[in-house]
Amino acid sequence: MKRRLEILWDKRGSIEVIDLGCEFFLVRFFNSKNLDFALTEGPWKILDHYLSVRLWKPDFDPTTTTIDTVAAWVKLPGLAIEYYNRTILRKIGNIIGRTLKIDSNTAEVSRGKFARLCVEVALIKPLVAQYQINGVNHSIEYEGLHQVCFSCGRVGHEKESCPVKERNQVQNHQLNGAPLVPQQEEEDRGIPVQQNSNKDKEVMKEKGEEYRP
Repeated sequence: MKRRLEILWDKRGSIEVIDLGCEFFLVRFFNSKNLDFALTEGPWKILDHYLSVRLWKPDFDPTTTTIDTVAAWVKLPGLAIEYYNRTILRKIGNIIGRTLKIDSNTAEVSRGKFARLCVEVALIKPLVAQYQINGVNHSIEYEGLHQVCFSCGRVGHEKESCPVKERNQVQNHQLNGAPLVPQQEEEDRGIPVQQNSNKDKEVMKEKGEEYRP
């Protein structure tokens, strides 16, 4: 594992790796920049499996701990440049999950096509589809997340094997007392999320700090 991590992180300084069991590993960094790189530059994959990186917490028990979050980069296309403000961007990131980092190009307002954030998203909840500023909906694009379900919006499985969809079908079958008839579904496009306008969160209702070059 140590060798794979050194290759994955391009040998950014020395690390120590301890196998804790249950596929958990404790990694010790000797440089804060290397730790920041591992925490925020993901998502990371080893042998086509996602690697969840998180800070150490006291009383960690590998036998009972589950992986329920992952760091992911998101794009905010169409966001007006006057909202390229760290406070506003962090508010948006915290709606998506938990803001970990703001892309340097975004923070320095050197790119205006889209804003880019690194956020910690929950794997057991549907991905957030959009957010609002002054009543206007804005979409969210997720980078590097595979095996995202177009049915329930969760990460970790695809629509064909969605447990939520199967459970709902069984419940409907039991209620209606009729055989299950698969419905033809249209080709999925874009980001797999649950669309629910009632759950869209308002970032702000008034215009934010004016951008001045």
